[in-house]
Amino acid sequence: MGIVLIALNLRLGISSAAVLMGSVRTELGFGSVLAATIPALPTASFAVAGFGAGRLAVRYGLERTVLFGLAALTAGLALRAAPATWALLAGTVFGMSGLALCNVLLPTLLRSHFPDRVAMLAGVYTTVMALGSTLAAAVAVPIAAGVGTPSLGLAVWALPALIATLTWSFVRAPTGEAGQTEVGEYISPMSMARTRFGLLVTAYFALQALNAHSLIGWVAVLLTDHGMSSGGAGGIVALTQAVGIPATFLVLAFAREPGRLRLAFLLISGAMIAGFAGLLLAPVSEPVLWAVLCGLGMCSFPLVLSVIGKSGSSAAETTALSSLSQSLGYLLAAVGPFAIGLLHSSSSGWTLPMAVLLMTAIAQLVVGLALSGARR
Repeated sequence: MGIVLIALNLRLGISSAAVLMGSVRTELGFGSVLAATIPALPTASFAVAGFGAGRLAVRYGLERTVLFGLAALTAGLALRAAPATWALLAGTVFGMSGLALCNVLLPTLLRSHFPDRVAMLAGVYTTVMALGSTLAAAVAVPIAAGVGTPSLGLAVWALPALIATLTWSFVRAPTGEAGQTEVGEYISPMSMARTRFGLLVTAYFALQALNAHSLIGWVAVLLTDHGMSSGGAGGIVALTQAVGIPATFLVLAFAREPGRLRLAFLLISGAMIAGFAGLLLAPVSEPVLWAVLCGLGMCSFPLVLSVIGKSGSSAAETTALSSLSQSLGYLLAAVGPFAIGLLHSSSSGWTLPMAVLLMTAIAQLVVGLALSGARR
């Protein structure tokens, strides 16, 4: 239940802020530069705070560090109730930094508490995360209207974070042969960057994060620029994320069989390449097909999460690998949508941005195939 609640909260505060950003900007009166910066704060916070997760886990233990992270998330989201720009910025950074601890330590927790069910729980985690994102986007506006102001509407999402915090306070480390969550020693994330496997995992996580965040951030604009209604474009974005819910379990179940990991990487990246190619060449001719293909492609996140959870000779190595790959991966994810926006503006069209994304999808395929054959 604690893991499910972490997954639920991973996108609630982010999706609700994205939907309410126009109203919050009107309420607080900040400028366009800050409005463009705020959406990048969550992924930037993930990147920076994630590097410290390993040290905290060594000092306080995995379960207690996750509890600290959830408490920070609750406090950060609650702080955004204050109708001030500083509160919005500080609350977002503080809350998302706490969430980064949970994110990075999740593969180690799965390995320690559920060593035989890492892939299955990675699928549950991803599914609940997608459902939480959809829920927040759907009800953020009426909730904000009900409580009176957009700032209070943002702070409402501290309540599910508080429930997660209270639930996690009851979680204890497993005993016996089922697993040990004590990390024991600290292993620097950068030490994993000196291994071929660590570099491949980091490169794959970074590329899939860049592709997914760029797609989610810009596909609606691409479709409306080609004549689709805003409602239709929003439906395509929703379909893209919805496809991944059932597909995640199928992909992870398929990849559990020995020798199938390589084929799973091939199928997922191939779907993303086909979807991006469709959006490049004929974006509004078969948008549902492109959405389905891209949704299948985004199953790369739970797949690489499962690989991380099963890797390393110790819990400390798993934590170090997760910290390295997710910190650098989310850093690139924060840069990706911004770069795609610049390419769109400078070229006055979508041919160049989509061509670049097509190349990054091909690079993801190449790295995935190399990763599937690398030693852990």
